[in-house]
Amino acid sequence: MLGEMETITNKEVNVRLDNQKGILCITGLLVGTMVFLYDSQGELRGKSKFELPSISMLVPKYGTYVLVMSHPNCQPEVRRIIYSEK
Repeated sequence: MLGEMETITNKEVNVRLDNQKGILCITGLLVGTMVFLYDSQGELRGKSKFELPSISMLVPKYGTYVLVMSHPNCQPEVRRIIYSEK
């Protein structure tokens, strides 16, 4: 008899933006997750493959971005990032 399949997700991800330096720090993803950063026009501004324990991405300029985290065994996780002067 087969046991219940465990659902694998990237829901535990922690995304932090350093507003002074424009650096996005991402932790808590599954290893092998591809991370894509798109600007408000839909242009790809950053791409990285997640390896433990974290990755950092430079946000090029002030604006609104969409962060897409994609792993072959998970539903994609999407976050909106707003980088602005405070």
